[in-house]
Amino acid sequence: MKAVRMLILLTALSIAFVAPTAVAKTLTVDNAFGDVSIVVAEREKPRITARTPAGLGVREDLDVTASGDRIMVVAAPRDGGVLHVEVELPLDYAVEAKTGTGAISLTGAVSFARFDTETGAIRVEAPLRGTRFQLDSSLEPKTIKLPAPGKIKFIRSAITLAGGRTLWRLRDSLPERAAVTGTVRVAAKRPDQVTLVNWIPPRDWPVKFHWQAPDLLEQLDAGRGRAPDMPQPNTPGLPSPGIPLPDAQPEQALFRSEVRLVNFTLTATDKNGRPITDLTAEDFQVTENGKTEETVTADAESAPFNLVLLLDMSGSARLDREPMVAAARGFIELAGPQDRIAVYALAEDLFQVVSRLTSDHGLLLQRLEDLPTFNGGSPLYDAVTLAYAEELHARAGERNAVIVVTDGLDNQISNQELPSSVKYKRLVQAAESFEALIYPVYLRSAERFRPKWAEKARDRLGELAAASGGRLFTAASVEDLAPVFPQVAEELRGVYSIAYRPSNQQFDGQWRRVRVKVRRPDVVVRAREGYYAR
Repeated sequence: MKAVRMLILLTALSIAFVAPTAVAKTLTVDNAFGDVSIVVAEREKPRITARTPAGLGVREDLDVTASGDRIMVVAAPRDGGVLHVEVELPLDYAVEAKTGTGAISLTGAVSFARFDTETGAIRVEAPLRGTRFQLDSSLEPKTIKLPAPGKIKFIRSAITLAGGRTLWRLRDSLPERAAVTGTVRVAAKRPDQVTLVNWIPPRDWPVKFHWQAPDLLEQLDAGRGRAPDMPQPNTPGLPSPGIPLPDAQPEQALFRSEVRLVNFTLTATDKNGRPITDLTAEDFQVTENGKTEETVTADAESAPFNLVLLLDMSGSARLDREPMVAAARGFIELAGPQDRIAVYALAEDLFQVVSRLTSDHGLLLQRLEDLPTFNGGSPLYDAVTLAYAEELHARAGERNAVIVVTDGLDNQISNQELPSSVKYKRLVQAAESFEALIYPVYLRSAERFRPKWAEKARDRLGELAAASGGRLFTAASVEDLAPVFPQVAEELRGVYSIAYRPSNQQFDGQWRRVRVKVRRPDVVVRAREGYYAR
């Protein structure tokens, strides 16, 4: 493809470039006249801004070309003065930057970055726990700032090259075969300063790292509710991350008043498994530790559902992307018009938000084009934790469910690289208090590879579903999901969210056994066995 030269248009205080429609996966910036600042952002196309020290941009100060899968940016100030280049980089782009005496800074998670400077300072704020980092310099920098000693460590060494030349090297200490989420390489001669900062994604960031799951689980299990910067759910429509909305009720699960309620999600069917949808609060009898309690509310089919569809697209599934997209589309089309649906994916060792909860199903179907390809490890238990923590935990008292399409092969079972950080037993314990039913759709495709692993995976999924009050479904493969999703949709029609007022208002963290019955004959109730009173 021929390179396409583009003119940068002047705005009030800066000049900005938006990439052409063609998808470019690598952005290269060459600025011999100043700094380069890169911030990874949730956007579809790169944005490049050039500024003088006074904050003004000048027409034609950047030479931008696009060729194939690469966008190239060269700073060319007409007056030869200082020019700083600022980049907002999409999540799926790699980046390269080169300066002379200018600083280079990166903020956020990037799959690959390569930086080259003569004497400029280097600052990298990235998720260092999963980032390969290496800086080679002719001389040791005057100032080196690293994270406080702990799990994240770096190694300093002198490297002798062929011919006797030596380099000073700073690199990560991650194991050689560790699963990583990004790589940063830096070549320098005499940098004044090197600063490394561990970047922690904000709660509304669409990509999560599996090692975040244990801390989030502890926060939820301790009854602390929404983290301070948790994004507010948006309904209807897709969310604007970080913008609070009036319909969210983050404290509802705790009921900070003199009398607290307990929310319970359950399924009511007849003996043939058909959903019963006309029950009221008066029909339910709730006992907590053997004592009958007062049921306050009971919502069923008329209340909208919050449905999270978690797609395991890790490497163990060994499938093409299109069948999973088709399966997700089929499920969305079965949902009720008032139901809110979110789609998350486990792929490339990451938990990825394809779409947050929305009742705009047409827009959601469009978002399925953003599904990743099958790749990476299988920290499934971490992904389930992150899926619940993303939005559903803030919607206590509503009808919530997590549908997980997976072969169940967390690497805790296979004893391979990148097992979940959340232990399986810990997740089952936590699921007993989740304000959501878990419905695994177990894919039997893994049985032909490792039958013993597959059997254990299936048993664990069934136990996890039962702990939440949900149920396990089975499909031969992703291609055979079409008959399963109608079964799931039928199951959801009989789901109730009830709230009751416990006599024991001392929420001391102890386990309380709960039994729910219906004052009608031949009604089968399925619910979790209790909760931790926090």
